[in-house]
Amino acid sequence: MELLTKNLILRILIADDLDEIARMWNYPVGVTNEEAAEILKGMQDNLKKNKSGAIYHLCLGVFEKNDPKHIIGWCGLDGTAAPGQTVMFYIIDEKFRNKGYATQCAVELLRYAFEDMGYESIHSGCARDNIASYRVMEKAGMRLISRTKHGGYNFEISKDVFLTDVESL
Repeated sequence: MELLTKNLILRILIADDLDEIARMWNYPVGVTNEEAAEILKGMQDNLKKNKSGAIYHLCLGVFEKNDPKHIIGWCGLDGTAAPGQTVMFYIIDEKFRNKGYATQCAVELLRYAFEDMGYESIHSGCARDNIASYRVMEKAGMRLISRTKHGGYNFEISKDVFLTDVESL
């Protein structure tokens, strides 16, 4: 599976990506190649559990179109994070931030969730001091719905809002 944005390729990972998984997993620390192989197996096992309207866990590598061999981040959808909710996530390597890449990931993940997977709503969130992620969620059309007990932010967007307000941009 591969999703494309203006500047990015968001795709499932394969054995050829092991060195990159090892380098970027647990960013910025990384892991061993043996650990990366286990991580890849877990990703592949999770893919088998995903169904239309019921994503278990989808983790995609983020690549620049002009450098499709090097992972610059992670993004995806997690159906295990909160009961009854599917949660969008993203992280971009510091060297590639402030280019709009997280927003591109968020918008494309929402499009995929609503148009391809049949979801009616998607959730996301961030810590109170993560203003960049807060802005990404706003730019992707998500609405603040609550605060966490530690002061973080919970966002949500419906399919209707996305299809009328965001995708037309």
